[in-house]
Amino acid sequence: MRSSRLFTILLGILALSASACSKSTLQTPSVPAQSRPASSMEFSQSASWHESWQNLSAKLQRDGLDAARTNALFARLDMPPSAVPMGIKVKELYTNKFLPRPKAQPQKPFKTKLGIPGPWFKGVVTTANAKKCRDFIDQHAVAFARAELNYGVPSEVAAALLFVETRLGGYLGKHNAFYMLASMAVTRDPADIPEYMSKLPGSENRIPWIREKMAVKADWAYKELKALLSYCYANGLDPLKIKGSVYGAIGLCQFMPSNIFRYGVDGNADGVIDLFTVDDAVASLSNYLRRNGWRSNLSVTEQTRVLRTYNAMDIYAHTILALARTIRQLG
Repeated sequence: MRSSRLFTILLGILALSASACSKSTLQTPSVPAQSRPASSMEFSQSASWHESWQNLSAKLQRDGLDAARTNALFARLDMPPSAVPMGIKVKELYTNKFLPRPKAQPQKPFKTKLGIPGPWFKGVVTTANAKKCRDFIDQHAVAFARAELNYGVPSEVAAALLFVETRLGGYLGKHNAFYMLASMAVTRDPADIPEYMSKLPGSENRIPWIREKMAVKADWAYKELKALLSYCYANGLDPLKIKGSVYGAIGLCQFMPSNIFRYGVDGNADGVIDLFTVDDAVASLSNYLRRNGWRSNLSVTEQTRVLRTYNAMDIYAHTILALARTIRQLG
């Protein structure tokens, strides 16, 4: 039944592929060359948050981003940097390093009727959710069939991944990706996150360690911010309207901006990579999995290894595989 569905869709794919040949060249921006890490002094919030934004804007322009667009963008940013992304990350790093909790006994893998090891994320692998995924595949049949044909990733696996990541696009994050990454890039001093520091016992005695970790994470956020803006400028997207996670992951497939340049695909051949469209999200995640080792006839263990490059937890990979198998059982 599944084979006949794919076969009937192939004619539509061939027609679309033929028309794609006449499309204009895909707008894939080149990421500006890496520059020296920004110093704490350059992005310090101690003077004023307006200056922090001005300094960040100036650095992005020195690193190759369009001056007029970048100036106009930061002129619209009329709020101080958020302490949330860096605060959450510092709390996580500090707690793991200095306040470790007694390790809970990890739940051992166990066999299931589906043949996919447990445990799975609670409430995800259900017939109702599998039906949502099957309906979603049917609604976007050409997108899924084309991606499966091009990259060898089964439609059920692609849909299950989208369900786990964003509930098939139903939840894309509550933060603005640009604002979160920009905030993290300029938050380099422990004094900038007082509400988080006050809740970390002994943190006043470990300021150098915290400052060092903050610098590393701020530099990482700057590179992701630069990638995000390069992507937005090249594809005509407004950075202030892009929802994402607290650390800037975007789209139905929750790519970090730097991964768009490595793995993003224009699935519907409209000249733009838009991860908020099903065509591009499915093609891009399938391309990612293919380039990280997905092949036909892999064992469950091998499939798990590939999915763990997307998210390093076994429970994540096993939940996707179990939901995919449940979708397939629906026919």
